[in-house]
Amino acid sequence: MWNYSDFFTLKIPYMKKENTSFFANVFGAKGKTAQQETSVITTSYSQPHVLRQRMEEERMTHGETVTAHISPVRLERTFRNEAVLYFCPLQKIEVLNTLTSGDGGSLPCEAIIEGLSFPKEYKGGLYKICNVEITSNGTMQVKATSRTTWEKIEA
Repeated sequence: MWNYSDFFTLKIPYMKKENTSFFANVFGAKGKTAQQETSVITTSYSQPHVLRQRMEEERMTHGETVTAHISPVRLERTFRNEAVLYFCPLQKIEVLNTLTSGDGGSLPCEAIIEGLSFPKEYKGGLYKICNVEITSNGTMQVKATSRTTWEKIEA
């Protein structure tokens, strides 16, 4: 039997209001996201041979892992909410710490980015990436660390 006092403790479900526009609903857009960072990628035009050349100048070899600052690199935003990293302007790799010694072999030709994200409010342009981990085992890998930061380089 239903008790009158139960009326005050009932939890009535309600629908959450979403702020999406008519056009977003019609054209399938998802509306604004709360994402604060943009993923960083490389493409076939990212010029990994420049990264390889700078690593060779630092006398890095296959299998070596270092923590470093690299600068400058160019970032350009895409329409898919990504940032493409280009190594073409790269002039310097500042090695901070050698984590693993290399085996003396040659460096690979392909480069990949792991875990790098770019603050959403930042604009494209030239940047110094501080505190990344660079590994050269199979591919040249530029990995984010918990201390990775971006510094804008004014042209």
